[in-house]
Formats: sequence, structure tokens, C-alpha cells
Amino acid sequence: MTLLIAALGATALPAAADLPLDKITVAEMPPAHPYRLYYTDVAITHLPDGKMTLIDGRNLKVEGMVSTGMFGQTTLSPDRSELYVVTTYYSKLNRGERIEEILVYDANTLKLKEEIAYPARHAQALPYRGTLRTSADGRFIYVQNATPATSISIVDRKAGKMVAEIATPGCYIVYPAQSTQRLSTLCGDGTMLTISLDENGQPIGKQKSARFFDPDEDALFVSAAQDGDRYHFVSFKGNLVTVDVSGEKAQPQAAWPLASKVEQGQGWRPGGYQPVALHRDSQTLYVALHPKAYEGSHKDPAREVWVYDLSEKRRLARVKVPETTGLAVSQGAAPRLFAYDTGKAAITAFDGGRKLKQVATKAGFGDTPTQLETQ
Repeated sequence: MTLLIAALGATALPAAADLPLDKITVAEMPPAHPYRLYYTDVAITHLPDGKMTLIDGRNLKVEGMVSTGMFGQTTLSPDRSELYVVTTYYSKLNRGERIEEILVYDANTLKLKEEIAYPARHAQALPYRGTLRTSADGRFIYVQNATPATSISIVDRKAGKMVAEIATPGCYIVYPAQSTQRLSTLCGDGTMLTISLDENGQPIGKQKSARFFDPDEDALFVSAAQDGDRYHFVSFKGNLVTVDVSGEKAQPQAAWPLASKVEQGQGWRPGGYQPVALHRDSQTLYVALHPKAYEGSHKDPAREVWVYDLSEKRRLARVKVPETTGLAVSQGAAPRLFAYDTGKAAITAFDGGRKLKQVATKAGFGDTPTQLETQ
């Protein structure tokens, strides 16, 4: 060993070549396209680390990511240029002073544009489409609160502040109208409450609809497919009901069954967090269902997607799918249906239209994502 060290010491080692300096850069987001997906993940095993992942639905590659904090609720502006997150921070990570704000991101660059202070009252819940929405013109942001008393706050996007808070006892989830400055919310007594606003976001009227569902015998999933002023709800037992929210009082249509008597006897019912999606131009409705359903199985993963012509109230196809807890469909001339699985944080893509063909699947997009939106 001594001789080896001496020999090495007597040998001149060549000087190390200078290495080029690394430059840290941030990749730019690719241009927006109809198949961009916004996948919101509450990260239930480590709640302060919620996030939204942006995914290219053509190849299921990640395009970007934004932090959504603890119990962050998300939505997009009507023109898809801005991304909104209402979130909670605690001074000692998971305890201490509770601070809330609405984060405004540029949806094309993911750069933070603004932080709007917000009172500590937004719903500490799984992300659902409807816990955060906007008015049809983008002027106002609507926030679902739960303290646990329920209310809806009206935030003026231009002024950057909350301008009203409206008590909505026993009602939950926001359903904005498209043609009027109104929003509705689903109530536990089987009705829907509609709130009319003036041009400054102040409430000028509140009216409840007639009772149109039985929350004990056949409750509605709160996640509905929107088509302008109309929302299409599916029930736990497999009925579909459409509600028009454009007027001072919501107007429900008669419910109709998704399954035949035989299929009902086999226990086919909707399941998951986001069980219904609509391609608006073609009026093609997609519903995720599971067999052998029972009381309490309404959040079980679906095993099939049933495809309907909504205008004719007629089923067109039944398609087997991997375990599915939610659906979203792109709009436009060449739609693509996306089925997601919360347990595996997976997405399966199908060429859309009325004959679905599976074209891609990928897992590992987070921890426990429960909300998927398309561009």
C-alpha cells in the first residue's frame, strides 16, 4: 500500500477540463388546445400539498402543474385564459392561523397573476366542479363556503375583493346560469335555490323551486353536466333529470331512467365523483355505471360507460372501461372522452363520438384526484 501511494504521488495527474456551467431554465407551456386536461388533486394523504396537473389529452403527457394548497378548489375563467384556486394555508402548516386567498394564474403560462384575500370560510372538501365557479361573463367568482353553515360568496374579479356573501342553509354546490346573472344551488329538501344578482354582484332575489327529487329515496349526484342554462343530473338509482336555471326559479323537467327494468334488476347504477359528461354540439351524454349496486355504493368505481342521444333520450352504446370514478369530454368537432380513476390517479382516453374506442391509458398523475375539466 505504501509503495502504491508513493508511485501515484510520483505520477503527474492531468488537469481536469473545465465543465460548462449549467443554466437553470423554465420550460414554456405549449399552446392551448381542445384536449388539454385540468386534473385537480386534494392529495388526501398530505393535504397541504394539493395540486392541479395539466395534461395533454392527445398523448397523456404532463404539460404543467400548479400548487393548490390545502383543500384547494379550482375552476377556469369562461374564456379559459385564467385559472382560479381558492385555498387555505395555516401558519404552522396544518394548524395555527388560518389564511385563505384566491390565486389567479395565467392559464397559458401558469404564472401567478394575483392573490385575492378571502375570509377563512371556503368549503374544506374534496374538489368538485361547483365548489368554485364563475359567472358566464367572467366578472364574478362564486365560492362555496362551509363553516359548517353553507353560504356562497360573490367575488368581483376586477375589483379583487368579495362583494357579497349569501346564506344558503341546507344547500350546496354552485350552478351558474349562462344567459342571466343568476346562480342556483342544490338543496337537501329536494329543491333548488336560485339567487338573482344585480350588476354589482348584490343579491336581489332568492326563490326555491318545487320539490323535484327525493333525497332519501333517490338522491342526486351534485356533479352535473352543463349545457348553457340547463344542468343534467343523474340520481343514485339511475334516473336523469334536467333543470333549467335561467329564470328566477329553477325549472326541472320530468326524470327518465337510464337503464331498462332488467338492467335495474342487475343493479346497474351511476357511481363515482363525476359520473356524467356531455358533448354539447352532438347532445351525446356519457354516464359511468357499476353493477350490483347497493345503498352506499354511489361512489364505487364504474365498470361501463353508457352513451346516450340526449335529445332522443335513447341509449346508443355500452362500453366496458377500467375502474372509473369520473368522466370529462372535450368539445368541438372531434371529441375525446376521458375516464379517470381516483384510486390510481389514472386517465383512460377514448376517441369520442358515439362509438368509443380506447386509445391511451396512463396512471400516476398524483395521489387522489377527484375533478377533471377539459379546455
